Amino acid sequence: MSKGNILISVIIGSFIGALLGVLFAPDKGEKTRKQIAKKSDEYSDVVKSEFDDFVKTMRKKYESALDDTEQVISKGKAKADELRNEVKKALK
Repeated sequence: MSKGNILISVIIGSFIGALLGVLFAPDKGEKTRKQIAKKSDEYSDVVKSEFDDFVKTMRKKYESALDDTEQVISKGKAKADELRNEVKKALK
């Protein structure tokens, strides 16, 4: 399991645990609903932040892979040009 999946699982599990704890607490309904709303806001901020970090990481990896690919293509083209020139020289 990847680090991102584990983190998301922990966050979701924590949210469910907090929700169940609030639901089974001996408070009035209105207070319980406010607590649920507050916890939901807190966890949504955490999830949003983690998702943003995940997207940034994936974007960096994508850009790095794209740069690596461009370098390989550039080297391949240079090598092909070099070989073509050598073949032309050999044929003359």
